[in-house]
Amino acid sequence: MLSGSKDDAQKLMEAYLKPYTNAFGADLNSAWYNTAKPHKLLGFDLTASISAAFVPSADKTYDLKSLGLSTNPTFTNGTIAPTIAGSKTDVRPSLEYKAGTVTYAKFQTPNGTGWSIIPAPMFQLGLGLIKETDVTVRLVPTMKLGDFGSVGLWGVGLKHSLKQWIPGIKMAPFFNLSAFLGYTKMTVDGNISFPPEFYVSNINAIDQTTLPYDNQKTQMVIKGFTGNIVASFDIPVITFYGAVGFATTSTSLKLTGDYPIAKIDPSVSLTQAVVKDSYKLVDPINMKMSSSSGSTTKPRLNLGIKFKMAIIHIHFDYTYANYSVVSAGLGISFR
Repeated sequence: MLSGSKDDAQKLMEAYLKPYTNAFGADLNSAWYNTAKPHKLLGFDLTASISAAFVPSADKTYDLKSLGLSTNPTFTNGTIAPTIAGSKTDVRPSLEYKAGTVTYAKFQTPNGTGWSIIPAPMFQLGLGLIKETDVTVRLVPTMKLGDFGSVGLWGVGLKHSLKQWIPGIKMAPFFNLSAFLGYTKMTVDGNISFPPEFYVSNINAIDQTTLPYDNQKTQMVIKGFTGNIVASFDIPVITFYGAVGFATTSTSLKLTGDYPIAKIDPSVSLTQAVVKDSYKLVDPINMKMSSSSGSTTKPRLNLGIKFKMAIIHIHFDYTYANYSVVSAGLGISFR
């Protein structure tokens, strides 16, 4: 994508990656709570959960013509391409960039993974504070992913009882009502390699490079923020809970390092593109994406059930939103 132009690459990358950034954002905004009832002072719970977001059908493809590509490439095999969550197919659109009659960049749009259900695990600790308030901390320590890179996340949430301030329901047995806010940040660091040979073989260019290109890296940071009004009906062995609220997601993507590209160089050739060290792109991408992940066109609606066996609890819930999510968790809880 970078070989066409940096501006076009950013538009193409955003369209291709956005379903996964939205899905991970929806996961990060899920599984925060399984009751509206706060802990007593210094009571706590330790919970492991997994959430899985569903990419809607409309986000499994994108139309190249709608992106406003600045350098007017020529398309073959149509203009509808799979996103990263789309299906795998051998027939995909290709883009060709020309200066006059000489092609200086040509590539096929990337394939989909065929995965449209995106899971994310969470580990979190909730602690009861004063004034019927809980603080929750979640963490997945940074994990190495072989030669690819690493991934990790952390988050913090706050739940405060509203029931205590409402005279009409303050003494209601079993029923609880709280406000909840949560923030999560996931960081994915990756190692990539696009050497000059890729561009040379792709368009039969002339290679006049001498510098190494082994310093290329990516970093993607996905942040999720959610606010909800949570209600629950808590009896000794079972809890029914639900919530209504909003969720937002923001993503930043950086590509750092040196990236070779091809250009037309009249001093070398008028019939072939040329790859030179002086044409390289340095740290070419620093982009930000944001989305509602479920709050703008649909409210975030959540329903769940928790089973309590002494200090052990198991919960399941479903969140209806632009990117709907199912979650399940297992934990222990005191007080």
